[in-house]
Amino acid sequence: MLSTKPTPQSARALQDHTTVRHCKIVATVGPSSSDAATLKTMIEAGLDIVRLNFSHGDHAAHLAVIETIRRLTNECGKHITILQDLQGPKIRCGLLMQDMDLQDGESYTLVYGERQTDPRVIPVDYDGIFADLRTGQKIIMNDGLLAFEITAVSAAQVEVKVIDGGVLKSRKGINFPRANLSLSALTEKDTEDLLFGIANGVDAIALSFVQTADDVMQVKKMITALASNVPVVAKIERLSALKDIAAIAAASDGLMVARGDLGVEVRVEKVPAYQRKIIAAAAANGKPVIVATQMLESMIENPLASLAEVADVANGVLESADCLMLSAETASGKYPVQALRKMVAVIDAVEHWTLTHRNVFATPQRQACKEQVTAWETHTAIAAAACEAADSLDAKAIVCLTLSGSIAASIARWRPKTPIIAISPRQEVIRRLNLIWGVYGVQNPLFYKTDVLLQELPQTLKGMGIVQSGDMIVITAGIPIAQMCPTNTIKINKIS
Repeated sequence: MLSTKPTPQSARALQDHTTVRHCKIVATVGPSSSDAATLKTMIEAGLDIVRLNFSHGDHAAHLAVIETIRRLTNECGKHITILQDLQGPKIRCGLLMQDMDLQDGESYTLVYGERQTDPRVIPVDYDGIFADLRTGQKIIMNDGLLAFEITAVSAAQVEVKVIDGGVLKSRKGINFPRANLSLSALTEKDTEDLLFGIANGVDAIALSFVQTADDVMQVKKMITALASNVPVVAKIERLSALKDIAAIAAASDGLMVARGDLGVEVRVEKVPAYQRKIIAAAAANGKPVIVATQMLESMIENPLASLAEVADVANGVLESADCLMLSAETASGKYPVQALRKMVAVIDAVEHWTLTHRNVFATPQRQACKEQVTAWETHTAIAAAACEAADSLDAKAIVCLTLSGSIAASIARWRPKTPIIAISPRQEVIRRLNLIWGVYGVQNPLFYKTDVLLQELPQTLKGMGIVQSGDMIVITAGIPIAQMCPTNTIKINKIS
């Protein structure tokens, strides 16, 4: 028999394709959620992907979470993806003599340094700013609360005038919206963290403060040198990245709309349009996209979400994001489980309406795909045909027998209402597919025994509660499987 152990929640959901949650949920683990009991509750409530934020915590703490997640995977029978989020080159001011009350119109000097020694001088922990900055550019500090205009630049300092004043405290972040900074996307700390993550089997890497496609390729070369192929998700949080978004989407294995720093780099009213631009770039390249930051922000302190936050989550679903992410809500908030359950409830409600009221599967996505693909490849044609067949037959599942997971990702591009069940012998493939919209993974050690696999598959799905007698399923496979052929076959089965 196939080796399967679905959770009761997933089995119940898959019995009815109108209630399956296609959009996945990423939750950041921190002090509020790192214990095994909370993590298990979150997994049972619908968690798909755990984010480890390497801006905080040490390797020992992150390793404890990784080991707990892997143990809970076996206990709960659900494959949980671990996303390692690298800190990146976050620029901050140094240690100040005391909190600074900055008034509009005042002038200050920025210099490279760790500690403040003059009340009119602000130390900055990046020594490359002097070559990168120009007169007239803006500098933003403290998550957008403070703004400065550059009045003069020299070899060793930058003169600024306060535009929007307020209180500046030690180690607050600094953004340079209009500057092309010459720093690498991978710091020395990031390199050490990356080595740790790969050694301990993380499933994906999130690269912070990407500016160009070259930043992504640099990290991918390092990953290849480490004999790994772990996917890289490019976090889009700088204005320079938006200008190179098509190339970044092509080079990366996924995108993240990191709205926190992006909202500092650009006027906040522009963020929704940029979110759509990033999602469109991901869709055009067949890559998953994560929408992140402040989705249920009020639930850090309160057990209920605001109407605006619910609408924000709903909008992410309506824009066809593959994943939505919780940050401080689950990492340090008072109600991590409630926040996760609220996101699940909103996604369920929105998808129930959108998927049951749509006459055909994602026609706009299908047309966009045709325009982007220069040659109508077999792989793409099979994905489209599988969606057509599942839609016309009202199939309960599209089952992909896959080694790499690529056919499941191709089918997901078309956003069918039918759940996509990816069956693979490779556990790492199953976990990575968690990032993809509408795909559920099942590990199968008998993958290479073609006759046994195809013969037992309908009854195994029936035993999992995914299908019942009389239901239709659509199967894609590379036949013969033992020869590791690319997907070349569509098979339609009626469950007996």
